[in-house]
Amino acid sequence: MLIFIAIAIGSFVLVAGSFLFGHDHDSGDESVDHGPEGHDLSHDLEPTIGFFSIKVLGTLTMGFGAAGAIARQYGADYLIASLWGVAAGGALSFMLFLVLKIIYRQQASSLVQTSSVIGQQAVVTVPIDAHRAGEVDLSTGSQRMTYLARAAKGEAIDKGSIVKVVGAAGSELIVEEVRQ
Repeated sequence: MLIFIAIAIGSFVLVAGSFLFGHDHDSGDESVDHGPEGHDLSHDLEPTIGFFSIKVLGTLTMGFGAAGAIARQYGADYLIASLWGVAAGGALSFMLFLVLKIIYRQQASSLVQTSSVIGQQAVVTVPIDAHRAGEVDLSTGSQRMTYLARAAKGEAIDKGSIVKVVGAAGSELIVEEVRQ
């Protein structure tokens, strides 16, 4: 029975610390943007929760330890106590997963996914050289954002030029000058 209690207490400390100190840094990036070269990854992060997060797995082991200790207290052998622990821990962790998913979904995020600005127009604020990135400024909803940008065709684009975002490579935008 002592092993079940130790597992429950250790897991409780882990889960409590995770909630108190914000240890969990899960992030969801369903729209991985591989860029034109096919090897850059998007760095857009939105808070989310996964079933294999510290909080959920800690709750699973905490439920396992607590239910196992209770089952042992009532005379169950270790195998039966372990089965009760797995069932209780699984149920608790699944419920926590659902609750946290609802909570995370309610949080507002000021992060703008790089891929969501494709098709928008921007103004070049730092000239884009043929071999170096420049900067563009664009409005996304109610925010004004500045991004590193490269020319799609490798040409130089002057400061103040209007460009259209045609792609993204990681956190950099790929732009083309809008000819008027």
